[in-house]
Amino acid sequence: MSLIRNNTPIECYRIGSHIVHVKREDLCVSPPGPPFSKCRGLYAHLQTLKSQGVRTVGYVESSVSMAGWGVAWMTEALEMESVIYDPQYVHDTPHLLLFHRRKWKQFKAMIRPVPAGRTSVNFHIAKRALAEEFGPKAMMLPIGLRFPETVDETAKEAEQTFHKLLPRSIVVCVGSGTIAAGLLKATRNKPILIYGIRSCSGSVYLKRKEIFLKARRTTNPLLAVKNPMDVIDPGWDYSKPYTGSVPFPCHPYYDRKAWKWLRDNINKVPKPVLFWNIGSQPMV
Repeated sequence: MSLIRNNTPIECYRIGSHIVHVKREDLCVSPPGPPFSKCRGLYAHLQTLKSQGVRTVGYVESSVSMAGWGVAWMTEALEMESVIYDPQYVHDTPHLLLFHRRKWKQFKAMIRPVPAGRTSVNFHIAKRALAEEFGPKAMMLPIGLRFPETVDETAKEAEQTFHKLLPRSIVVCVGSGTIAAGLLKATRNKPILIYGIRSCSGSVYLKRKEIFLKARRTTNPLLAVKNPMDVIDPGWDYSKPYTGSVPFPCHPYYDRKAWKWLRDNINKVPKPVLFWNIGSQPMV
């Protein structure tokens, strides 16, 4: 039985007088897995690794991501092992991280401490430590679960969705940009605009380029018929949530930030609009 649910529902909500269609991709996984659509690509990737004889995988976690929860849950379900490299805070450990640590333990992940706030540096340290502890067949998973499989599986779900609703615009939060890349791949040759709303402040030019590369789309206007994506930076700090009201389950560090942007800009976005909800607030 698959751990992933396809054909997740589309729900309708209002912003003022405008109807917004919400793709509930947070429902692609049932409890006790995380409400997190990157599990689509994680499932496909882990199945491939297992078929290649990999038994142990490692992952360097951040302060608020559900990725480690997904890795721990799915490796146990697939009869594999996981090692979560756990950021250590001297003061004020994020409450969400404390909750995620309990999830890692629930699914029998091995936990190894690393300094907080150095995720990219920690990745290389952890990769070396993983090989030393578990041997050369153990594999480190990329930060943000940036798998080609995530792009492809998201594109497949989007293509199915377009049979039910063909929007003129899609709004999605952007962290690593992997889900946005899947949507960009699915909108090829379709008159759909994508608004990628950054959940942490950074270069919109570099992030847009990264998304197009992942989607295997060109950003050269001389070669591309359509480049239907705008990456927007509202100025969010990664570790700061948006706590305003949202009418459906929605993650405060990611999707809620995109919903706020949509609420503030609803009159400028072509209709019908589809809000692609990647994850929802876990019950901490």
